[in-house]
Amino acid sequence: MIKARLEAKPFRIFLVCMSLFLSAIIICAPILRLVNDEMLYSVFPFLNFGLSVSGSIFGWEIPAVVSNNFSFAVSIASIVAALWIFVHIIYVIYLNILRGQRSKAAKVLRKTGYSAEYFEILERKHAKLSRSSFSEENMLCLAKQYCDGRRYESAFELLKNADIEGFSVNDAVRYYALYAYVFILMGDLKNVEFALELAEPFVEKCRDRTEFDFVKALYLYAKHDFDGAKNGFKPLCSCKNREIKVWAGMYLALIYLRLHNKEKARKLAVTLSGYKKTPRQSEDMLKLLKKIETAYMLESKEQGEKARNEFAPAAQSAQAAQTAQDQTSDAAAKTPVV
Repeated sequence: MIKARLEAKPFRIFLVCMSLFLSAIIICAPILRLVNDEMLYSVFPFLNFGLSVSGSIFGWEIPAVVSNNFSFAVSIASIVAALWIFVHIIYVIYLNILRGQRSKAAKVLRKTGYSAEYFEILERKHAKLSRSSFSEENMLCLAKQYCDGRRYESAFELLKNADIEGFSVNDAVRYYALYAYVFILMGDLKNVEFALELAEPFVEKCRDRTEFDFVKALYLYAKHDFDGAKNGFKPLCSCKNREIKVWAGMYLALIYLRLHNKEKARKLAVTLSGYKKTPRQSEDMLKLLKKIETAYMLESKEQGEKARNEFAPAAQSAQAAQTAQDQTSDAAAKTPVV
């Protein structure tokens, strides 16, 4: 899902416009003599604060109209302030409702994983936002969740049926990067290059190309160009996008294992373990740790065998010498004494 604040943005704009309109009416009503202090205090007597001001400020004489209407002006200002506070409370309630929907989805994800129940919640939200201005961005979020849940066919269908004409530059980059990502995960490397080429014109105009760079590095990894992939993943390990940072770090650790650099892989895995991860990342992180553990176990086994092979000849020589000595002693014992 898109963030709750982003989904609540149209409602917030509506509330602000409505508040400005009502505030203008409240302020203009006394100026146009549609409301006076007597009318206001007869309806809301608690607004009569009985305030007054007189004299001068820094040598400037306060006009009589200000002195006579000061309490009334404070009352009007109080009404406007109360209006804005009330509107803000409404917005906070609405925002918390949206956050509650996301909390429910997160709870289902933690409890059941990438289950049918979890995707039903996401699909209902996607259908609800299909006509909003955030439909494209929410569609990309849903496609990404399909990838995390290993529903690659569903992600592919969603991306294939998307209308990219209304996409912003950032959404277009994410769209093609996600398209290439799905192709990589499905093993269709022939179409990855084509998707990345389609993204190039948008990447040049986009400020944040983190996702594009990650998919490009992952493509090199899938082609077994580990040097190129390592150079691509390294800068991403310090990017601001925490999710991309974790993925890049895990793939970089796998490259280190392939290069027989277990110590670097271990240190990187320890660093990544402190980051907040998605359920899919947590699952793959356990696999990475097991690979590192296996690599160390194999190294320990090889060292043990090497040590045994080094000491085996000496042990065999000592055993042979002892056997020869025993045989000599037996022969001497059997020789008759003259």
